[in-house]
Amino acid sequence: MDKTNSQQKKKIVMNYVYAVLIGILVIACAVTIALVSANNSNSRADIGDDGIDVSTTTYVVPMQNATIVKDYLGSELQYNDTLKQWEIHKAIDFQASDDLNVYAVADGTVSNVYTNYLEGTVIEISHSDGIVSIYKSLNNEVSVAVGDSVSAGQIIGQVADSMAQESNTGAHLHFEMTVNGVKVDPNDYLSLGDK
Repeated sequence: MDKTNSQQKKKIVMNYVYAVLIGILVIACAVTIALVSANNSNSRADIGDDGIDVSTTTYVVPMQNATIVKDYLGSELQYNDTLKQWEIHKAIDFQASDDLNVYAVADGTVSNVYTNYLEGTVIEISHSDGIVSIYKSLNNEVSVAVGDSVSAGQIIGQVADSMAQESNTGAHLHFEMTVNGVKVDPNDYLSLGDK
């Protein structure tokens, strides 16, 4: 009987030891996951005003030697000389110099190319993290088609004065960016220096 009692006590002790070891293992896993998660959130140092991590994407300026004639203003009204009205301007307008070329601002895939009276010829390029760059007021002879992969700095077309709603600006690029379909300030992504 003592032998049976002793075996039962040993079994109870071993079960207790196993339970403690499993508990320690679960706690160690939880702590490791928490530390890895905290480390990942601290390493994302390049977060834009819109909350998007832009540290993994390099953006270039869409035109060389161009002049910004109208900057992004998301909440203040700006006067549209063509339409003779005040409006919000959620884009940057680059006026062409001698170089009419328009460059992709980042690696991506051409998601749309179209032409209409108000916007002229338009190219949309989808990038990572739901970011889309939009190039309006181009001439009809674009260098890309829907589905094409493009690299940052690749020529995609040339500017014109094809955007009827801004025709008084002359040949220029009306440049927009969206994140998950919402217009954002391109200045948060482009290094434009002193404007």
